[in-house]
Amino acid sequence: MKITDVSVQVVDAGVTMLFAERLIMNLANVIARIKTDDGIEGVAGSSTYLGAHAVAAALAELKPLLIGEDPLYRERIWQRLDEVSILVVPSHSLALIDCALWDLGGKAAGLPVYKLLGAQRDSLPAYVSSLTYKTLADFQHEAEDWLERGFRAIKLHVWGDADRDIELCRAIRKQVGPGIALMVDAVGSYSLDDALRVGRKLDELGFEWFEMPLRDQHIAAYRTLADALDVAVTSGEVHTRTFQESANYLTSGAWDIVRIDAAISGGITATKKTATLAEALGRRCEIHSFGYTLTQAANLQVMGAVANCKYFEFPMPVGGYGAGMVDEIDLQPDGTVLVPTKPGLGVDVDWEKMDAMTVARF
Repeated sequence: MKITDVSVQVVDAGVTMLFAERLIMNLANVIARIKTDDGIEGVAGSSTYLGAHAVAAALAELKPLLIGEDPLYRERIWQRLDEVSILVVPSHSLALIDCALWDLGGKAAGLPVYKLLGAQRDSLPAYVSSLTYKTLADFQHEAEDWLERGFRAIKLHVWGDADRDIELCRAIRKQVGPGIALMVDAVGSYSLDDALRVGRKLDELGFEWFEMPLRDQHIAAYRTLADALDVAVTSGEVHTRTFQESANYLTSGAWDIVRIDAAISGGITATKKTATLAEALGRRCEIHSFGYTLTQAANLQVMGAVANCKYFEFPMPVGGYGAGMVDEIDLQPDGTVLVPTKPGLGVDVDWEKMDAMTVARF
C-alpha cells in the first residue's frame, strides 16, 4: 500500500470564542485527507484558533515527503516529520498528517485507533470546558445547566484578573458543592505573584488542577509555583510543540500534570509517547480536546489507550463543534463519553456539508 494523494481544506463553521476576556478566537478546522492506491483514505482535522491558512499551506508543502510512502510505517514517517519540525513548521500541520495516518491504519485493520494502540478502556468521565462569560451570574447560570446535563467535573476559563477569579472560584465551589471536581484555566494570564495568590485559594477550595496560570516559557516560575501549591499545576497544549519539551517540564518539577493535544503537538504518536513518559514518572497526562469533532475524536482515541488520563475535555456550549460531521462525541447520562468504536478515528464526515463550509483548498 502506498500514499498516492494528500489534500487539505480549511473549513469555517463560524464558531467564535472568548477566553480570559482578552482572546477572541475564530475557530477554524483544517482537514487533511491521505489517499492510497488501495482506495483507503485517512482523514484528520485540527481545530485552529488563528492561522488556519498557514497551517494548511505548510501541510501542503509536506506532500513530497508522503507521496509513495507506505502509510503503515507511521513511526518512520513521524520521525521524518519530527526532523522537519526544526524548521518551525506549524505543529498542527505535522500533527494532522500523523492523525490521518492513524485513521488510515485503523481503517486498514478494521479497528478503532484505541484498540490498535492497545485498549485500556471504552469510556471515561468528561469535564465541561467552559468559555469565559461576562459576569459571575452568567457562569452560575451555565453551571446549573452543566450539572443538569450530568457533568461531574467543570473547568472554568476564568477572566485573568486574580481578584475577580478568586471570587468566581469561591462562588462556583459553593454552588456545586464538594462532590464536583473543579479546575481553572487562566490561559497564561497571571504574574507569578498573582498565580501564587490564586493557587493558594484553589488549595483551600479543593480544586483538582490549576492550568496555564503562566506562559509555558516560564519554566523556573512554574517550578516555584508547583513547589508552593498543593493543587496540581499543569500546562502544555498551547505553547509546547513537542513531547520532548514536555519532558523538560516534568523532569524539572515544573508541572504536576502534563497537557498535550494530538491535533496540535505531534499527532497521536507524540501524544501516546507523552502519556507513557508521564506514566514512567508517576504523573498524569490530561489530554486536551477542545475543538471540532475530528480533533476530539483523535484525542479520545488516545485516552482510550492510556491509564494515566482521568478526563475527557468536553467543549461547551454544545453546538457548532460537530459541523460537517455524521458523528459527534455525545455526553452519556452518567457524565461519561464513549470512545468511538468504528475503524480509525471512529467518526465519519458528511463531505457535502463539510465542502459547503470550505473556504480554501491546498
